[in-house]
Amino acid sequence: MTPAGRGPFDAFCGDAFAFLDGAGVRYLVIGGLAVIAVGEPRTTGDVDVVGYLGEAQAQALIERAKAAGFDTDPEIELERLKTTGTLRFRRGHFQLDIIVASLPFEEQAYARAVSTTLFGRSVLLPTPEDLLLFKVLAGRDKDLVDAVGIAKRHKDHLDWKYVEAIVRELCDLAEDLSAYRRLEQVKGKSSN
Repeated sequence: MTPAGRGPFDAFCGDAFAFLDGAGVRYLVIGGLAVIAVGEPRTTGDVDVVGYLGEAQAQALIERAKAAGFDTDPEIELERLKTTGTLRFRRGHFQLDIIVASLPFEEQAYARAVSTTLFGRSVLLPTPEDLLLFKVLAGRDKDLVDAVGIAKRHKDHLDWKYVEAIVRELCDLAEDLSAYRRLEQVKGKSSN
């Protein structure tokens, strides 16, 4: 049963944020919910966050998720954490995806984040520049569509120098220019 006036997805989102807050996890909303708030309207069925937590806290969060009623297999989640640095907790048709922060850029994004209220909870959203960076770094087709939408919506105020500096730094670390090429594509498509 969902609270009056709230659909199942709204209730899930509120519960996911309450779960993270109750576990003492610092997090930044980065997925479709952030795109809806910062970029262009679109649909989503999950809650995506960057979680700022160490290995022990991430492992404890797996057990806490099971106790909180998420459909999760602790062995699978421990393996996912080890191999991908992510966690996935499902409840019904919806899921909470947590990407464990591992880059200095992610700490910068957290420090620059803006507080807002979503689904009755106070959460942090990245700046348009940082959300654009998360999307370009992810690099999936839908992420690049989101990045173009963010760039179009904020083109008159976007700090491209900041975005380019972060991408160059990360490309240097990875010794891979693919993120920079994706950024150039986003810039070209957003200027039309």
